[in-house]
Amino acid sequence: MATTSLSDDSALFPISGAVLYNNVYGKGDIANYRQLVFGGQHDAGWEWDWPESAGPSMKCYPEVLAGRSPWGEVEAGDQLPRRLAETRLTLDFDFETVGSGLWCESFDFWITSSNRPSTKDIVSNLCIWTMNHGAEPAYEGRRTTLTIGGRTYEAIFETPAERPDKPWKTLALVDTELRSKGSLELGPLVDALIDHGLAQRTDFLATAELGSEVAYGKGRTTLREFRLR
Repeated sequence: MATTSLSDDSALFPISGAVLYNNVYGKGDIANYRQLVFGGQHDAGWEWDWPESAGPSMKCYPEVLAGRSPWGEVEAGDQLPRRLAETRLTLDFDFETVGSGLWCESFDFWITSSNRPSTKDIVSNLCIWTMNHGAEPAYEGRRTTLTIGGRTYEAIFETPAERPDKPWKTLALVDTELRSKGSLELGPLVDALIDHGLAQRTDFLATAELGSEVAYGKGRTTLREFRLR
């Protein structure tokens, strides 16, 4: 089967248990860019090409997503949303990214008060950087070191006090041993959110996402595995 690519903004490409999403959330009025998602019998992933002249702010997040996004009509799979008290899933992942410019690879998890969420239902956001190419976390707030599920992270706790434009709380984690293959145990991660007052046991894990957050440059991510079990 030939590889198929979709380059329309917000294009969706279903794969097993998830969906590829051509997310260009921060493009503004930039027109001279190229981004797509692709899939075939043996590969899947995304490509990007964003101009350096547009500056260092993040423009996009081409990604793979499982669950139900509070940001729009993007949903896939049957594992999420799930109440945090019942979330003991493991996320297996394997990808390869080659690129230039300024970007990072990160996991994104949205915590909501509803299992059919919209933006008004967002409680908190968990972001985990798992690969980095020159980017610096733009989050503001208390910084510390956390060990969760046997891994050590540089952590930033951001609240609406630091970012009034965000009504939700954020826990940003930068893995001290960056990797592109392995497993994430979601139970210890959601327990950390609860223990630090960022969510309640009755809230829902709405999504599990992995993508490339890009400021500028060219790159390609080939996704070999993204599986909740």
